[in-house]
Amino acid sequence: MKRIALLALVALSITGCGGNNLGPEFGGSMEEQRAELMSRPSIEEASARYLEMHTKIRDQLTAAYPWMRWEQTRELNRAGCSDFDAFTDIGESQTLGVWRANGNIPDAEWPRAQQIVADVSREYGFAAPETVVSRPSDHQVVGSDRFGGGYRFGTAKNTVINGSTGCHLPQAEKDKQAPPPAR
Repeated sequence: MKRIALLALVALSITGCGGNNLGPEFGGSMEEQRAELMSRPSIEEASARYLEMHTKIRDQLTAAYPWMRWEQTRELNRAGCSDFDAFTDIGESQTLGVWRANGNIPDAEWPRAQQIVADVSREYGFAAPETVVSRPSDHQVVGSDRFGGGYRFGTAKNTVINGSTGCHLPQAEKDKQAPPPAR
């Protein structure tokens, strides 16, 4: 049951529809939602930071496994934020694309690869990854941060990493929402 719930969480975070407790399902007021979104980095900052993390993960995996040649198989996509109902059309989440390296990380090497991902993602505020799949020649972990961002890293026929941001306001919108300066 825990595995099913975790898979649902990952699916929601990757599509940009989950990851916090202030949305309509939890009854957060407009002011609570505004305060939460204003406390978060802008979508531009969050996206740049997560993309930097993914690049660092790929670079460190390639250093450990020189056979890896990464290619982006899906581009970054933008979406609204249904989890903040008062800001559905203003807030933004992003799926960060999918990166694939042909080939499987051997079972004996999986713990090392998983540790690389855990170490790098921890530097960016992500919790320890949780195992979703662990069987011979097929492994997958997921990680999340306090803003609803998440990633999935796995190996089977190929090795794949992808992720998403949580809901964030564009900087221009944060500037509009900010209280006027005191005089």
